[in-house]
Amino acid sequence: MDGTHLTRRCWISLGSNLEREVSIRGGVESLRQAFGPLILSPVYETDAVGFDGSPFLNLVAGIKTALRVGEIRAMLRRIEAEHGRERGSEHEHEHGQRGGDYDCERGGKRFAPRTLDLDLLTYGDLVGEIDGYRLPRDEILRYAFVLGPLADVAPDERHPIDGRRYAALWQQLLAQLRDAHQAQLEPAPLQASAGTSVSGWPPLRRIKLELGETG
Repeated sequence: MDGTHLTRRCWISLGSNLEREVSIRGGVESLRQAFGPLILSPVYETDAVGFDGSPFLNLVAGIKTALRVGEIRAMLRRIEAEHGRERGSEHEHEHGQRGGDYDCERGGKRFAPRTLDLDLLTYGDLVGEIDGYRLPRDEILRYAFVLGPLADVAPDERHPIDGRRYAALWQQLLAQLRDAHQAQLEPAPLQASAGTSVSGWPPLRRIKLELGETG
């Protein structure tokens, strides 16, 4: 018995770079209608990665639910479809080089702009393949547009596998990204501070977007 009937805290990532504000607002409202009260991170603007495209808006939302993983993901796919997302084209595959729903959004020839992406990141502290879906998602530790918002809204929560707090993991990734950005600019020194946007830096740019009540 895997205990999936228990109520669990789950984190869901949201992203859009087509009709961004409308898509994000609509996605949040649909999540609220489907799952009840949400915990919402701030909204961040991030550059498209792996293809030329408009910047994304990203955030994470926390829900509490007793639904199973497969049921949650089916609801997320339905919400995406309601907001104009089409899956199953030659440019989208559920499993690929990133092993999950991010495969076609942010890099490689199969990635493209998106009206709305909703991806289940964690399911409580469960680890492994559940309903054919690996959790927690590897993308948490890889991408600023996932880990940054998660660290903002749940800084003291621990990664189910790594064991460190999301705040500490984010500081580590941010340092790695800063070093990589610095190396790209050499021999010219990095003149801008962390709060100044220059050629892909900082990786997250916080924006104000009213999304209703949280908590």
